[in-house]
Amino acid sequence: MSMSFAAVPLLSLGMSVTMPARVVLSPVPTVHVYDHCPFCVRVRLALGLKNVKHNVNFLANDDVATPTALVGKKIAPIWQDGSVVMPESLDIIKLVDSDAKYGPPGLFKPSSGREDLKAWEKKHQSLNRELQRPRYVKAVGFPEFAQADGRRAFIKNHQMPPYEKAEWKDEAVVPQAKREEMYEAAFAKSAELLPKFNAALAELEGLIHCADCVTEGGLSIDDIEFWSRLRSCTLVKGAVFGPKATAYLNNFAQLGDVPLYYTMAV
Repeated sequence: MSMSFAAVPLLSLGMSVTMPARVVLSPVPTVHVYDHCPFCVRVRLALGLKNVKHNVNFLANDDVATPTALVGKKIAPIWQDGSVVMPESLDIIKLVDSDAKYGPPGLFKPSSGREDLKAWEKKHQSLNRELQRPRYVKAVGFPEFAQADGRRAFIKNHQMPPYEKAEWKDEAVVPQAKREEMYEAAFAKSAELLPKFNAALAELEGLIHCADCVTEGGLSIDDIEFWSRLRSCTLVKGAVFGPKATAYLNNFAQLGDVPLYYTMAV
């Protein structure tokens, strides 16, 4: 069963489209997520843009039992709507944007395959890891890291440069004590890394089309993927975003009902 409310124009937020009517299913679907995870953020953003009411269940980062009981392994996000239980962010979004029970299908244009967006992410991958990953486990407010076990599990599973994931997770190569030391060392380099980070953020001004969409032509999977990664940059205290990036970040935070990290920044 579903209920709908009248569509709400978004012109006041700069969007040239109209938000779909509110969709309220009974029972309300649940998405199981981590707050820091960009793949989880994709689904939360898409659901907000689709105007689908949903519950958000934040999993502890070391909770293996819950996702395994749902889909057979530790993974997030997980979509749960009645008998439908499924992982994989883009599969979930495809379902929600193709099934009329979740509102008019086809809100999101397909991915454009823009190589410049992928190139920006790859170019600054190591820098982003050194700045963002220590902050995930230091910032106050992440429900998945509310306890030390969750923070230790994240550090164990998310490498610091120059290590690749397989060797990082090998206790014989990188014991947990060394992993934690490297996280502290990365955080201690913040003052050194921040100018490089802000230079990287300045590059966004030439990549973002406008506040309404990263790619000319309107709302697309490009936005779902790119905004969800860009959100993590707002966790870095001292980050300087240009006018286009600022408008883009704020616009989708409001439309998708997914807050940015400015008040948690460290």
